[in-house]
Amino acid sequence: MIRLTRSVTVSSFDVEATVAVGRDRPELLAVARLAADLGRPIGSEDVLRELLGPRPDVLGWRVIERCVTAGILERKRERGEATLSALGRVALEHGEVLVPQEGIWRFFFAEDPLIPAILLDVQTLRGESAREERGTAKEARSRGERAPQAERAPALLRECVSTDPRSSIRHGHLFQVREVAEKGMAGPETELRLTLTWDETPALRLAGSLPQTDDEAPKAIDASLDLPSVVTAWNRESLWRALVSQETGVPETELDRFRRIAQRQVLPATFQSLPEAARRTFRRDLAVGSPDIDDLGEFDATTLKDVPVVPSSEADAQAWLSWLEWDAIRDYTIPGELEARSRELRALFPHHAPRARSAMDLLAKARVEKREDRSWFLLAPMDLGLWSSS
Repeated sequence: MIRLTRSVTVSSFDVEATVAVGRDRPELLAVARLAADLGRPIGSEDVLRELLGPRPDVLGWRVIERCVTAGILERKRERGEATLSALGRVALEHGEVLVPQEGIWRFFFAEDPLIPAILLDVQTLRGESAREERGTAKEARSRGERAPQAERAPALLRECVSTDPRSSIRHGHLFQVREVAEKGMAGPETELRLTLTWDETPALRLAGSLPQTDDEAPKAIDASLDLPSVVTAWNRESLWRALVSQETGVPETELDRFRRIAQRQVLPATFQSLPEAARRTFRRDLAVGSPDIDDLGEFDATTLKDVPVVPSSEADAQAWLSWLEWDAIRDYTIPGELEARSRELRALFPHHAPRARSAMDLLAKARVEKREDRSWFLLAPMDLGLWSSS
């Protein structure tokens, strides 16, 4: 699995605004469901027949009017039948109705290529919180310090006015910015951890906590994010090649050539560059330092686990096989056993043509390297005459 992480700066801005927030309104959702099921304009008769039962006709029209005011129904004329609106479809999808609320709000937003929804969360500032902010400014002036000055609402926030509803990363409820005052004040900044994982499919998560606008402790966040187009433009294999190439210096074209040969993603490596464990298992963990990936941005150092490795050349394959043949000698042995084992090890290099050494080649090496225990695993049986009879 590929796992990439980085810190994301989250800014906030306090300003008077009208924000529609998701509320549990089953009576309005019932009317939206009726309009969706019928698939046509509905009127008082439909509401009374399907939802309220025998009632005065005016009551049914009042329900229609209420739903139009709430935005879940819409109509072309001033009065009469109404159809399900786009907001009504959103309400049915999420099970909550957007209810406008005026006040002072704190907006949290982040600018990152992997976060499609710039606006992450909104929190209403209670009257006490707003007065506390004003009191702090007054105290600063009394001390001769420069009090915080009102400033123009950030462009990122203004661009979010009247856009499609979005879900809060803090609690998942819908919200939609309807109006924002011209000026407000910058709020606190914080950082969240952004994680892109890619196993069979990609996934994005944002975790950490946002400052609360009251005395409660910050609420932990671990939210799943929609995948932006800059992520879906990649696939796991191309991202793997980019990471491996950036760390090892092996060109992506070369990695792709070896993938076609081996019919899987592999890292061609020189024999000398591999630790002993990787030589035995043909796999290694590859530490990638601060990868910077096109369109995705820069990430913290990561590790690719169990990267398959193969020889990068015939010479590396020969050196690798020779090392494995000698490494495999762990007990007293005779020529037939050695040669059978060498054939098994040779089969581990299906895309190269290294030559397996004969028992006599290994015996010659043992005579040169008598100080190694492995040498005596061959020399002792030979001295006892076991080689000649095998």
